[in-house]
Amino acid sequence: MATQGNHSPFMLKAMACSAGIFLVAGAVINLLDTYLDLTLLADATGWLLSFWDWLLLESPVPNWSLLMIIAILISTLSVAIYYARMTDGAYGELHEIERKVYKKNNPHFPQLTDNQTLLMEALAYHANFRKVANLNSICKLVSLSTLEVEAGLKQLQAKRLVRQKVTRGTFGATIFELTLAGKDYALERLELT
Repeated sequence: MATQGNHSPFMLKAMACSAGIFLVAGAVINLLDTYLDLTLLADATGWLLSFWDWLLLESPVPNWSLLMIIAILISTLSVAIYYARMTDGAYGELHEIERKVYKKNNPHFPQLTDNQTLLMEALAYHANFRKVANLNSICKLVSLSTLEVEAGLKQLQAKRLVRQKVTRGTFGATIFELTLAGKDYALERLELT
């Protein structure tokens, strides 16, 4: 609290603002009176005086208290609507996070080991750039041995995420590609574009 003789800065600012408002309002009214015909201002003053008389009428419930109750109800409703709209986005984000956690904990896709996940990322990379995924290119991309890659690809084939194609002819090769379930897995779990 401010001691006697010392005024709080808030009090000084409030007094300065109110004095400034009265000075500006008086200057504006004098300028408008000088340069414009103010019959509208006289009419508005008449309406305001009539409204003031209505507020001061004697009745079982004074009119001013009725207006205050209506103003409180409207302001309470406005605040409620504001907070409801403001928190709506937060609840949407929370719902999205909960959905991701639920999907991660209750997957409709099989759980993969780290090597299998690496192989899925490599195959998704090949599919994304329309490259042929053979055993050598996958080994180079994931930095695993050929035996590890072969074992991981067989496990992914057993889970029906990857399929193997063998081409015949002079330049026959074995290529690997994602199945539809593998593509869904890559899109959802690996968050690829």
